[in-house]
Amino acid sequence: MINKIVQLALRNRFLVLLLMVLLVIGGVVSFNNMPVEAYPNLSPPMVEIITQWPGHSTLEIERLITRPLELAMNGTPGLVYMRSISLYGLSDITLTFEDATDPYFARQLIFQRFADATLPTGVTPTMSPLSPPSGIIYRYVLESPDRSAQDLHTIENWTLARAYKSIPGVADDSSFGGTTMQYQVLLDPVRLANYHVTVPQVMASLAANNANTGGGFYSQGGQFYYVRALGLVTSTQDIGDIVVASNNGAPVYIHDVAHVDIGHAPRLGEFGFNHTDDAVEGVIMLRTGAHTQDVLKTVEAKTAALNRELPPDVKVHAFYDRTGLVNLTINTVEDNLLHGIILVLIILILLLVSVRAAIITALTIPLALLFSFIFLHAWGISANLLSIGAIDFGIIIDGTVIMMENIYRELEEHHGQDYKLTELILTAAKDVDRPIFFSVAVMIAAYLPIYALTGESGKLFRPMADTMAMALVGSLIITLTLVPVLCSYWFKGGIKATVNRPLEWIKRGYRQQIAWSVEHPTPVLAIVVLLFIGSLLLVPHIGGEFMPHMDEGALWVRATMPYSISFEEASRISPQIRHILLSYPQVTDVGSELGRPDDGTDSTGFFNDEFYVGLKPYNDPSWQKSSAHTKQELIDNLEKRFAAFPGIIFNYTQPAEDAVDEALTGLKSALAVKVFGPDLHTLQDLAIQVRKTLSTIPGYTDLTVVKELGQPSIAVQINRAAIARYGINVNDVEAVVEAGVGGNAVSQVVHGEELFDMVVRMEPQYRSSPQAIGSLLVAGPGGQEIPLRELAAISEQDSPSFVYRENNERYIGVQYSIQGRDLEHAVDAGKAALAQNLHLPQGYRLVWGGEYSEYVAARQQISVVAPLVLLLILLILFALYGNFKFPIIIMISVLLTLPEGALFALWATGTAFSVSSALGLLAVTGVAAEETVILVSYINKLRLQGEEITPASVSAAVLRLRPILITALVACLGLLPAALSHGIGSDTQRPFALVIVSGMISTLVLGLCINPILYKLAARKGDALQV
Repeated sequence: MINKIVQLALRNRFLVLLLMVLLVIGGVVSFNNMPVEAYPNLSPPMVEIITQWPGHSTLEIERLITRPLELAMNGTPGLVYMRSISLYGLSDITLTFEDATDPYFARQLIFQRFADATLPTGVTPTMSPLSPPSGIIYRYVLESPDRSAQDLHTIENWTLARAYKSIPGVADDSSFGGTTMQYQVLLDPVRLANYHVTVPQVMASLAANNANTGGGFYSQGGQFYYVRALGLVTSTQDIGDIVVASNNGAPVYIHDVAHVDIGHAPRLGEFGFNHTDDAVEGVIMLRTGAHTQDVLKTVEAKTAALNRELPPDVKVHAFYDRTGLVNLTINTVEDNLLHGIILVLIILILLLVSVRAAIITALTIPLALLFSFIFLHAWGISANLLSIGAIDFGIIIDGTVIMMENIYRELEEHHGQDYKLTELILTAAKDVDRPIFFSVAVMIAAYLPIYALTGESGKLFRPMADTMAMALVGSLIITLTLVPVLCSYWFKGGIKATVNRPLEWIKRGYRQQIAWSVEHPTPVLAIVVLLFIGSLLLVPHIGGEFMPHMDEGALWVRATMPYSISFEEASRISPQIRHILLSYPQVTDVGSELGRPDDGTDSTGFFNDEFYVGLKPYNDPSWQKSSAHTKQELIDNLEKRFAAFPGIIFNYTQPAEDAVDEALTGLKSALAVKVFGPDLHTLQDLAIQVRKTLSTIPGYTDLTVVKELGQPSIAVQINRAAIARYGINVNDVEAVVEAGVGGNAVSQVVHGEELFDMVVRMEPQYRSSPQAIGSLLVAGPGGQEIPLRELAAISEQDSPSFVYRENNERYIGVQYSIQGRDLEHAVDAGKAALAQNLHLPQGYRLVWGGEYSEYVAARQQISVVAPLVLLLILLILFALYGNFKFPIIIMISVLLTLPEGALFALWATGTAFSVSSALGLLAVTGVAAEETVILVSYINKLRLQGEEITPASVSAAVLRLRPILITALVACLGLLPAALSHGIGSDTQRPFALVIVSGMISTLVLGLCINPILYKLAARKGDALQV
């Protein structure tokens, strides 16, 4: 059946060549149209609900907004996790859905459930833009020598944000920094009392005197006229001239009781850039499903257009562009691919001693890749570091090598004889086409576990499995069609046998060794078994982790200050940290994000200061001039210098990784222990105990308790008996507190297309201390003015800074990092220590979250799928040989020879066992099985020709040495550059490549020794033999 494909190709050689030309054209077109990503989107579908209620405390936000919304969201189809944080003025709820959930459908479900939540009047929840956590693809800063940060903030919000949001694929342009302009009516309580005007009166008058209305229309003189009443205020003078009351027949104006000015809203955050302390940043977020490269091209073009259209003194300066990371990743992949192809070609030329044969074999590489690109493009899969960078060309051309070597050998043997070239090629192909077909099936089966993985690991490696599977299918088609056809054209004159002296020397030595080994199997098998046992003893010393972290070529530094720190104090420290970061010559730009943006998309406070640190390429001379020559040395150096900031905890990660980590844990860390329970005080005590215990265990660093308590607040406790004596309502008192102290937006001032809040608030000196607040006057029904202190008790209290919740439960997190040891062993030690030293009260529990939980889930999935894959490979081999004897021989050989190289390489290089290395181990299983299939099939062929078991085993081992050597070496060398690479973007593919390269070396060396022995021990006369 399979040989008929070769026969059909040789009969229709021109058609085969034409189809290959079409394949090239289709593949090139597909590749040019394929989106290129540095890293695939690993996060599940997520919906973020943001609800702002300015001026309200954390507990009120939790009780009146977060809990009602959580209650409404319970039971949403496909919901996996519901995490929330409540803090001053903001509720942020993140809903994580199953991977199969359509993100638009999830948003529709959430929107429909908004109506089920009972929220305070005037409070409206919103959904954050549809963008993944790693969706920040572009950051820019507005630069101007003359304009204030408030002016630049206005330009950003009303000009730039609109322009960037109009780009297809852009989910949002979130601004950070600068102040939000307001028209402020600053009340004087003394003047209010003199004119007998109350705060509610001022608010009502301002709202009632700032509107336009329509008066219908009329016709006159054959024309149609609209009637409009124009009453919108346009300036501070207009606001000041609004009448608020009448005193003895004389109007009382706003300017009589207040000072009207243009100011800004209370600051929630600040952005600093390089040496500018108060700058304005724009953050472009990619829409889920959009392609980074396409969107960035349009964003960059829009930036160039805006720089031409903006006022001459305003410029948009991009300081973070994901294009750079994409290009660096592509360069890393291209270097690895080029070196891999060159190494493969060298091996083919050296062992085949034929440039033509090497070229025919090597042609399979680009053609198989182009074949896979056609399908990847049709399926909408992007090209990224793993989908292309982790491809082993040696594995792809293994089948071609076997076919080419067998044809080449047959032509050598028949040199000088009369033969028909196509018939000889067909005969040579018939010897190996079935083993090739089933070997490719085995290799594809080895990649099947990837499709069983869920979560981050599944999304990360699935594109690679798609690429490899289709490339292997493409290589099989090319091997069975194009290779015989090209041989029929290029070898018309036959092949004169060329002595390959090094190979002949190896063959002679191998023949002597294998002949002795077959006769004396016990010592050889004993050595291999001892090596196998020794490799297993290395397992406890290797350790495990979820995934290696991809180097993004930049740093993200987080400074966690005391949780009750003021904006003024935090903004004083931030420039000092930026100055230290900028002192390193390899640092390009530093941007600091203190607090949170006005839109509430980052739920944090003044205690949190995050720094983007741009870095020059690692081969730039500035790295050698610096005191820190590597990225890790730079982090170590910064740790020492930042020790000058007592009470501030510094953590180091990367821009995209930071966002993904936060989505993974709900905290600003990739690793965290979560203590769940109802009472915040008990939770905090337990969390402190967890931190103290873990701090004694080697490897735990950056231990931080996310303390939720300790925020000082001023409580105005209304005395109901006192307000009853004066006939005053609670509402009257709260109006003074809310509007007078916190400020209340009563209307908006329109400037063209721009809208600015009109806010009522007391003058600063009347609201800046408990004493001043107590002196505020509350108007009674009889016109009397009563100090607030007479109506309420004013005291300082300790309240929560924020409250974290997950699936309707409160929790406090203990964030940590692991350095100097692997994650698995560190967590095991931590669990043992906590089990011994921590007593949890009833109703409280401990959860190890973040990367560790993902690692445990992936390990469980692989432990179930791996045996099933081995069983599938066994069944495929059964289909090849028609019995279980030879498949079992092959599987025993693979299991005995593969771990030695793979486990030793992981141990020797200090590489932890991760999902990446586990999948590499399964992938190399298929290739290792192919080596043994080549030998077993040829022994069967010789036995069918009449040879005895022992001579057939030795002869086949020597005759098939060259194809075995070629297939193993090209498989090793094809990924050797990736295994040794340390370029940006190489981290995730290195463990995968390392396991394949080292595993192939051990299976080659040990397999050559024991495969003939295993065959001889198992074979018997009368075996059912198939080739």
